[in-house]
Amino acid sequence: MSDRETAPVGVGERYSVEIEDLGSEGDGVARIESFVVFVPGADLGERVDIRIEEVGGSHAVASVVDESESADDERASSEEP
Repeated sequence: MSDRETAPVGVGERYSVEIEDLGSEGDGVARIESFVVFVPGADLGERVDIRIEEVGGSHAVASVVDESESADDERASSEEP
C-alpha cells in the first residue's frame, strides 16, 4: 500500500494552511483532514501557501511557497491551451 492511499496529500500538491502548533524542533504544524503536515520556517498562527515535499505514513513535510512562485505557476497554468 502506498503512502498516497493512506494520506490525504501527495508530493507536489499545494495547499493554503494555517499553522496551528509548533513541533518539538520549532517547525510549524498544520493539519489537512486531520493529517499532520510539518512546515519548517512557518510561525504559529501564520497562514501560508505550501507545497508537499515528502509524505510518510503518519505525517508529511512541506515547504512554504513564496508569492512570486505562486504567481509564476498561475501564469503558466493560464497560458496552457
